[in-house]
Amino acid sequence: MPRKLNKIHHLTRGNITMSMNKLNLFNLYRKTPLGYNGKTMFQQKWAAKSETRKYHGEHIREKQFKNVVFDKKLESYSQLDASLRGHRKAPTPITLQAYANLEKRLETALFRSMFASSLRQARQFVIGGFVKVNGVVMKHPAFPLKSGDVFSVDPEKVLYAMGADKPGLQKSIKISKDQIRTWNDHVREVKKNPLAAWEKKQNKRKSLDSRANEDASQREKALTAFKDMKIKQSKISLESILADILQVGKAAGDEVSEEAFASYVSSASKKCARIYNDLVKQKHPLIENPSTENIAKVLDREKSDSKTDRWIKAILREIKSSEWEKSRLEAEAISKGEDSKFFDTSFAAKTRYAPKLNVEKILEDESKAVVDLPFQRHLYGRKDPSRPYFTPWKPRGFLGAFAILPSHIEVSFDTCHAVYLRDPIARPGHSEVISPFPEHVHERAYMYYVRKGKA
Repeated sequence: MPRKLNKIHHLTRGNITMSMNKLNLFNLYRKTPLGYNGKTMFQQKWAAKSETRKYHGEHIREKQFKNVVFDKKLESYSQLDASLRGHRKAPTPITLQAYANLEKRLETALFRSMFASSLRQARQFVIGGFVKVNGVVMKHPAFPLKSGDVFSVDPEKVLYAMGADKPGLQKSIKISKDQIRTWNDHVREVKKNPLAAWEKKQNKRKSLDSRANEDASQREKALTAFKDMKIKQSKISLESILADILQVGKAAGDEVSEEAFASYVSSASKKCARIYNDLVKQKHPLIENPSTENIAKVLDREKSDSKTDRWIKAILREIKSSEWEKSRLEAEAISKGEDSKFFDTSFAAKTRYAPKLNVEKILEDESKAVVDLPFQRHLYGRKDPSRPYFTPWKPRGFLGAFAILPSHIEVSFDTCHAVYLRDPIARPGHSEVISPFPEHVHERAYMYYVRKGKA
């Protein structure tokens, strides 16, 4: 029977254990080095043994560790030609090998492979029958692995262990309501002042992009932008602009404002509205029959002699040149990463309010929850309520601080399999037994067990 779990993450004592808990990380952060001043040799060895055993095999009783697990014979790596080179070599942390036998156990290998968030959780996975060794279900956490053994864990259990905690329904509703309220406040600001909201959004995006090195992607982005510019300019002609003016004006009605031509630059949109309104006032044939032949006739020098047609062609040339210049400036700005200065006139119209949640219906049936946010279409953390972890899956908090893969295990996270390559060894300046304590602490702990352990 393993030792009973009793306040394993005690903040007062500050124990450091094999766990990815945030409290354990805090204990590791505030841990002070073990002091030896004023202590006898036995007291130093006892303190070192107590510190290291809280991390290495804290669930194993002391008597069992002394008589069964501990072995005074330490495995290390020896360089035969080290003395012949004449170079100074870093000392080998051989005393860390005192706990190497614990690294061979299946439960410890699962934790080191990041298939479980703690050593005790790894034990539960093994006892529950979710772990296989060489294709056979293994229910013994202390099973000693050998070189070449392949062990695997149920992927659902790994997602549960390494994923963020799933929020309860009440908490998820509360967070989703706060998200909807914040989004609606943002939409209200966008509707009130679209230009300021656009600049704020683009400045934030630019600041985030500047953190990463995007030289190669920026060059590719520039090439794509100039290719798009050429295609866009080839489609902009006097005929296309006039056809667009007639189409938009006919859809808007008799009196057309410049807002109907918001896709053009501000100066061109005024001219477009002026062209269509003058054609309506003069009852031009294009209003009745805006066919391709009539448009070509108006723009043809030989067939069009009226003063109005000549004026229309002059204005269309100005619009064409301004649209070409706009596309060129946009491509140039994109190539320099300065495309945020071009304001999207449809930005405010595309930004919509999100409806409020019907809490009563959601409490009766969670499947009736409707969240209409641009970045989320479900309750916070409960995209799939049947899963025991946060969905869509995201890693647990502070996982990066514990993301240390051992040298003696080859891990595949795609299939949740791992290969135990060999037993952990020590070499000059490096030990494959992962420990948060320095070598001098392990040295005194080893000295204690050599005297008190099995012969």
